[in-house]
Amino acid sequence: MEHGIYVIQDKKFNEVLVSLRLIFDLSQEDVTKALVLTQIFNDRLEKYPTKKLMTQLKDELYGAKLNARTYSVGKHQIIDLSVLGINEKFVAEDLHKEYIKVLEEVLYHPLINDITIKEAKKNVYQKLKRSEENPSTYAFYKALQLAGKDQAFGISMLGYEDELTHISVNSINNFHKNLIEAAYKEIYMVGDVEMIHVDGLRPLKKPSVNKTEITPGYHHETYGSTQSEIIQFYETDINPEHPLYYAYLTFIAYLGQSPSSLLFQNIREKQSLCYSIYASQLIYDGVFFISTSIDANNEDKVIDLISEQFNIIRNDNLDLTSTKRYLKNQFDGLSESTRQLLEFEFRNNRLNQNTTQKDLIKAFMDVEVEDVKAVIEHIKEPFTFVYRGVNNEEN
Repeated sequence: MEHGIYVIQDKKFNEVLVSLRLIFDLSQEDVTKALVLTQIFNDRLEKYPTKKLMTQLKDELYGAKLNARTYSVGKHQIIDLSVLGINEKFVAEDLHKEYIKVLEEVLYHPLINDITIKEAKKNVYQKLKRSEENPSTYAFYKALQLAGKDQAFGISMLGYEDELTHISVNSINNFHKNLIEAAYKEIYMVGDVEMIHVDGLRPLKKPSVNKTEITPGYHHETYGSTQSEIIQFYETDINPEHPLYYAYLTFIAYLGQSPSSLLFQNIREKQSLCYSIYASQLIYDGVFFISTSIDANNEDKVIDLISEQFNIIRNDNLDLTSTKRYLKNQFDGLSESTRQLLEFEFRNNRLNQNTTQKDLIKAFMDVEVEDVKAVIEHIKEPFTFVYRGVNNEEN
């Protein structure tokens, strides 16, 4: 690693993935502006002010794919500017340097004007509205905001409609200027590539892990449907540095990730009480959640059964064989994708770790049943949000 540039050398790939990452504090004030600016990054540049010219730029790079996206990791927001293209060994050009130059062009010279701002705001607004129309997506983000109120955890990465209305050319120009000056900047390269010196980078040396406090409680809203969504958020003090961390991840997989998991087998398969159910963790926030879509009449029974699965882990004999196999398979495939290799390296940096794929698999294989049971004592009671379906004919 040179100052701010990380190279993951792997000669089996014919393609090269290059990502320029901007890392800055996650805040409700800026999240919507970042969403709008990311849309503009995806659109046009000052040097290529039309969609036709942008297509020509990609053609000149032998059909390279440009992409911009934004998301959160713990207390930070990320803007990822990436290019996926062929390796320069197939052409007589310094393509790898050109990829970086294009990403710098995207970062420093996006086309910000009334037209691009209007289009970007429209795209952000439409995605926000689509999420509100999807019951499971709406329930997740609503539960997130309620459970994480006044914390980074509770900031919606869909943006805020009231903030969107106030965004202007001037506000995006100011945000863009501040971003260039203040954001941490890192570059990641994956494939058969060599180190390239890049000026102006500023790597973040601190982890993105954030401590979240979840107050146990219950909240519900209603909407016209025969289906209900249940989201439960659970706080834990087990972070990536905790001795039970891999037991915690194994616990979540055993509870509700693999096809043999308790939630899937005992609530969906045996009882036929839900359309879908799973558990997942937000590793940067010290939180995990359970999400399920159910018939509206089964709400109380499903919530009781979810609680029962924790008691099964606490009191019964556990066989972790299939769960460990599931986790091993998840990480075995890392090396087959440039994107997954890049994200694994980025994950290491954001967690302030230096683990390898083999390290992770060994850590999971070493987890004992007693470790998984011990995790239970580090989990608080959940915050539950129910997006309750009410048959319109009964209203």
